[in-house]
Amino acid sequence: MTRTRRTDRRRLPFMPLILAFAIAVVPLASSALLPAVAHAETPSPQTADRALLEKQVADWVDVLSAQKPFAAWKQASPRIEALGPGTHGWLVTLVSGGRPAGYLIVYAAEDGTYRLGEYGLGDQPLFDTRALRRALFANGWIDSVHSDAFTAIKHYAHAFAAAWEVRLPGQIVWLDAKTGEQLPLDDASWAQASKTDALAAPARSSAAMKIGALKLNESFDPYERLPWLMDEKPFGADPAKLLQRLANKGHLRFVSEPFGEAMLYALPVTGYQRWADGRVDLALDMDGTRFIPLASLQALGLFYR
Repeated sequence: MTRTRRTDRRRLPFMPLILAFAIAVVPLASSALLPAVAHAETPSPQTADRALLEKQVADWVDVLSAQKPFAAWKQASPRIEALGPGTHGWLVTLVSGGRPAGYLIVYAAEDGTYRLGEYGLGDQPLFDTRALRRALFANGWIDSVHSDAFTAIKHYAHAFAAAWEVRLPGQIVWLDAKTGEQLPLDDASWAQASKTDALAAPARSSAAMKIGALKLNESFDPYERLPWLMDEKPFGADPAKLLQRLANKGHLRFVSEPFGEAMLYALPVTGYQRWADGRVDLALDMDGTRFIPLASLQALGLFYR
């Protein structure tokens, strides 16, 4: 279950994750799954680098698809798109049977290798054009899910600053890149939310990396309780304690305000994936399961029971 709520309640302290990306313009065609992308405006790696990127993506898919929740990835084909000019990041959408089965965010490291950022399961991946069209139609901004009367621009700074900037006749709206929910953003507030002070690069993830443990629990309504409004002490971000609580099927909430007091995300943490080299990714239910590095979540918000 996924819910995001605007709030004028007390503000949560958090440090912004500092990896900002430029924008990619995506004029959307009538295809619901595979939009026409302006490749000329989103440069890809050179041929040799592209081959290395594709091999690294294939290696990650092989490792992940060996786990039962990712089994559909075995037959999936990766569609790789640049996140934007100068970003050194890529969105990889896994397509199986004509439908999305998940996604990965990949970064280029300074040493010439690639690193795995967040990744997720489900048929509504990050920057899903079908979800975007449904949201625009549901809000009355277009008269049909097949309408081409808009242009969408991808923005990605971190897992909770991932947004479509949609240019419509006479207006601009911003939508969450995962849920399609409208965000209280404009150019100025986006620039503030994605401001960088230092580099917080994702943990290294090599082709030889192995999964150490995977645990997934049932989801729950994070708004059954509102501990962040009740002066309850945050659970803390100690990895061992977090994983122990999840291993015992205890409820855990992640709360973040990446755009200040105007928007609050409260999401159920439903599990974790621990890699053999010590990296930990937590699973959050957000219209599908998102696996986000714990190091990123520690910088972006707080955990509550």
